[in-house]
Amino acid sequence: MTLSAVWGDLDRLDDEMAELAGQVAELTSYARRWVCQRAGFEPSPLCLLRPLAELMDLLADGFGDLRALALDDWADLRHGVASTRLDLRAVDDDAVALMPVVAR
Repeated sequence: MTLSAVWGDLDRLDDEMAELAGQVAELTSYARRWVCQRAGFEPSPLCLLRPLAELMDLLADGFGDLRALALDDWADLRHGVASTRLDLRAVDDDAVALMPVVAR
């Protein structure tokens, strides 16, 4: 693997991480919209499952909290990876500058 390929992989990493963050957002939105529906538990006042309808609100709140926590933590991780990538590139550039050039 060439050095440029390695740097290319690191340069694309942020895009990949952004895509994963989008997937978390989509997943939690889907869960809140389709999984946490009260209507399935409230077809009539006599439905035995009616008390579960209130739990759907709590579950939806949980998915909202999960989304916020996951995306905040992921944003911090993306920032750390980007910062480290810049530091690694600077160290690599410094090392290359100190090496003598060999003509072939």
